[in-house]
Amino acid sequence: MRFSASGVFIAVVLAGFPGVAPAQLAPAEEPAIMTESIQIKASAATAYRLAPQEFDQYAHPYLLDNGIVLQFHQRRRQAYTQLYNEAPVELFPLAPGKFVTALGATIEFKDDGDTIAVTHLDRMPYSGTNPISPDRVYSASR
Repeated sequence: MRFSASGVFIAVVLAGFPGVAPAQLAPAEEPAIMTESIQIKASAATAYRLAPQEFDQYAHPYLLDNGIVLQFHQRRRQAYTQLYNEAPVELFPLAPGKFVTALGATIEFKDDGDTIAVTHLDRMPYSGTNPISPDRVYSASR
C-alpha cells in the first residue's frame, strides 16, 4: 500500500491529536517533515559618537526650575551628569545635544548648551528634599 505525500502529511498531523490512531505506514516510507523559516531583519542603528571637544559646551552646572543643580562633566571621552553630591551617572549620546542614561533619563541641550530639557529626572540618584515628579519635563538656562 503506497501513500501519497498529502496522505502522509495528514497521517502525521492526525497522529498529534489524542484519540486519533496514526495511519500505518509502509516500512520503506517515512513521513515528510515540513519546515518553515522566517527571516527577521533588524536595522542596526549606529551609535552616535561625540567629537573630541563637543561636550565642552555642556560641561557646566545648570539650576533646574525646581531648584536642583544638575552638573555635567567629562572624563576622558565619556560624559557624566550628577545631581548635587550624588553618584555620577554616565550619559550615552543619541544625537548632537541629546543624551540618555542607562535608566532612561533623557537630557537635551538647546541653543548651544544655554538651555536644557530633562525628562525622567526621577530615574537619577537623588536623596534631596525637593520633590521630583516622574511625568514632568524639567528645564534650565544658564
